[in-house]
Amino acid sequence: MRKGIYKAAALILAGTMCAGLTACSGKTQETKVQETAVQDTKEAQTGETGKEQASEAGKESAAPKKKVSLVLATNWGEGDSKYNYFYPKFQEFQEANSDTMDITLETYSTEDYKTKIKTQTASGDLPDVFTYWGGAMMTDMVEAGLLLDVEEYFNASDQVKRDGFEPTSFGYYTASDGKTYGIPIESTRGIFLANKQLFEENGLEIPKTYEELLKTAKAFNEKGIIPIAIGSNGGTPSEFFFSELYGQYDGAAKELEELAATRTFNTENALKVANNIKDMIDQKMFPADTVANGGWAASLQLYTDRKAAMTYTYPWMFESIPEEIQEASEIVPLPMLPDSDIDPAGIMTGFTVYGFEINKASFEDAAKHDAMVKLCDFLASDELSAELTKSGMIPAKNIEIDMDSQKLIFKKMMEYAQDKKLISVHYTTMPDQDAVNMMDSSLDEFFINALTPQELIDKVQAVLDKNNK
Repeated sequence: MRKGIYKAAALILAGTMCAGLTACSGKTQETKVQETAVQDTKEAQTGETGKEQASEAGKESAAPKKKVSLVLATNWGEGDSKYNYFYPKFQEFQEANSDTMDITLETYSTEDYKTKIKTQTASGDLPDVFTYWGGAMMTDMVEAGLLLDVEEYFNASDQVKRDGFEPTSFGYYTASDGKTYGIPIESTRGIFLANKQLFEENGLEIPKTYEELLKTAKAFNEKGIIPIAIGSNGGTPSEFFFSELYGQYDGAAKELEELAATRTFNTENALKVANNIKDMIDQKMFPADTVANGGWAASLQLYTDRKAAMTYTYPWMFESIPEEIQEASEIVPLPMLPDSDIDPAGIMTGFTVYGFEINKASFEDAAKHDAMVKLCDFLASDELSAELTKSGMIPAKNIEIDMDSQKLIFKKMMEYAQDKKLISVHYTTMPDQDAVNMMDSSLDEFFINALTPQELIDKVQAVLDKNNK
């Protein structure tokens, strides 16, 4: 394993970050709402301005500056993988600016957060600054004129400029009008994990072909071990697994890139993926109860408890992988599907997944403007991005990553990703959120054999057709 410094931008290939959403900085988190306000414990002071002026009347002092109240909202609360890294840095920022700013930090579970922002969008009362997804998730806010074109922020900031980020990372936050309405923070990669100890203990080899996977699944099932810990609850992790398999087909990458424009999900490649997943279901490769064992946390838990030999996950879950499982895990390509065209050993999903957005009205409020710039500078800082990498996050900024301070599984992922072509996912390229929601709910039904492959495809396409404006 190489040690030392990695340049984050080296892992983000041009043309792979497509405009389109959400995922997720994790779709799972315990429901909790936390509000933390900066309390000024110091007595009001009437300090000198720093430029003392002598006059016949003696020295004069400037009047104290009025404190600005801001609201920062996020789903990085307690229980989220980033909380232990974000919150201490936020507290430092609070303390450093407590004389001039009162910041209320609002944190929510991921699903509660989506509901909260949707409600606030409808009322036109968004937080001043908030971490959020792009693509279809921000469409309503853009159309309502609630979000700031981030060029205005970059022009106002002395600390942060657009060229400090990988250029393709802005695609996810670029709307149909060509303007960008979010600052990317997090890039990500999808990885397929195999517990090499379980394979060795059971005299099995990690499968490379679908035929080998069939034999491996049969052998593990006979021993009471789940072959692959993938469920489907709210479309996770099933939706991302679907996209990962999708990349094995000729033309699939282009179909994903053009999805927002073509609004075409009902493709031959999509049906091939659905048919192959149906065969995996029939061959009992997944948990018997894919709903109860769906969601990022539940699926991963089967793997970390050694109840499953393989799983598919993302870096936002790395905080939940014990050290001994990190040591036992090998990142491997998904087995090549029998009717596919592209070797999965050369590809992996990789995309911008999260960042923050700025309330346009707040930024244009003269009383708030300078404080807004300073808060955004903190969120977009190299220092915060570097700290968040310890949670498993790949930064969207062009910063150096100190690999010696990272988790073993993060190091393995970065090493594995070096020579891979990155492909997009449906989650970030769907043109509207209704289609994403339909894909998620339909996959939940599909994994319990309540839908056929064609019915799955048709339900998603029907929403895309209905919402076509």
